[in-house]
Amino acid sequence: MVDHQQLTFGIDLGGTSTRVGLYDASMQLIDCRSMITRVSAGPQSCVEEIAEGIDSMNREYSAGGAPIEVLGIGIGSPGPINLRTGVLGLLPNLPGWNNFPLRDALATVTKMPVLLESDANAAAIAEWKLGAGQSTNLDSMAMITLGTGVGSGLIFGGRVWHGMFGMGGEVGHATVVPEGLLCGCGSRGCLEMYASANGLLRLAAAAADSNDATPELKALVTRSQGFTSLDVAELAWNDPSAQRVFHCLGHFLGIGIANLINILDLPLIVVGGGMACSWNLFAPAMFRAVRDYSLVYRLATPTQVDVREQDRTFICPAVLGPSAGLLGAALLPRLAVLNVQSVNASLIPEII
Repeated sequence: MVDHQQLTFGIDLGGTSTRVGLYDASMQLIDCRSMITRVSAGPQSCVEEIAEGIDSMNREYSAGGAPIEVLGIGIGSPGPINLRTGVLGLLPNLPGWNNFPLRDALATVTKMPVLLESDANAAAIAEWKLGAGQSTNLDSMAMITLGTGVGSGLIFGGRVWHGMFGMGGEVGHATVVPEGLLCGCGSRGCLEMYASANGLLRLAAAAADSNDATPELKALVTRSQGFTSLDVAELAWNDPSAQRVFHCLGHFLGIGIANLINILDLPLIVVGGGMACSWNLFAPAMFRAVRDYSLVYRLATPTQVDVREQDRTFICPAVLGPSAGLLGAALLPRLAVLNVQSVNASLIPEII
């Protein structure tokens, strides 16, 4: 039985797939639709497909009863984004979408209020209050999402840090390899080039070219149908060459996290996104790199990495899994109803 009042739609826009979820007032998922993000078809086509999914759920849950009452739509998009104008910036994983007015385009098609946020900020909001940060009572944390690219969300003093225009927290485009690989953003050596799913594929291809690569890794990388990050992960449980690929990814991720800790001295860093499923494969190398590159972390090194300790930075995998971005996006309209300009820790429990 669906309560038809005060429902929200959440949209998780990704470089590979897009999900549309309908949530009730207690933030329970009612229904979800997934679709391939047809990047080459352009942003307007994607907006229209999202609107079709929303319209389909509207019809389904209005049939035979009172129409559903929708507070609004929240959408988490890859960044950078100008949150003042609702316009997308230079998106390395969504080529051709630059300067598209995503917020207004979706509002026009759906005729509903739309709240736009970066996908990593949306995931950070959800993990902070409903996931890894739920029982900590912390008001500051960072979340790094390892997906098609690398996103990050920063929360300081109970508020999302947006920067001047909503582009704050682009850790994925921090340099970890000076003069390294050319990134789609135009810079070189970005964390995204080494710690994302696409980065893992590049690392695997490079490892397969080495003299000590196993035949199994070489066969995987060169097979005609291509290979995925999941294929590399499955191989890595027993293959030393594939394991070294994840060690390399963990090393670069650790450098990125070390820089975050050195600059911000955060108490909690959550690692999510699809690649976080391979936590056990890359985490040991990640922790070594954090210790090697962060003076701040070494000054208060945790005695254990699996349990949070007082006054020590805790780095952990996300709890909510792939649902974090969708859930965080669906929270945005509820925050807007309370006229919250930025996420405030004291208000969130009242609306969920």
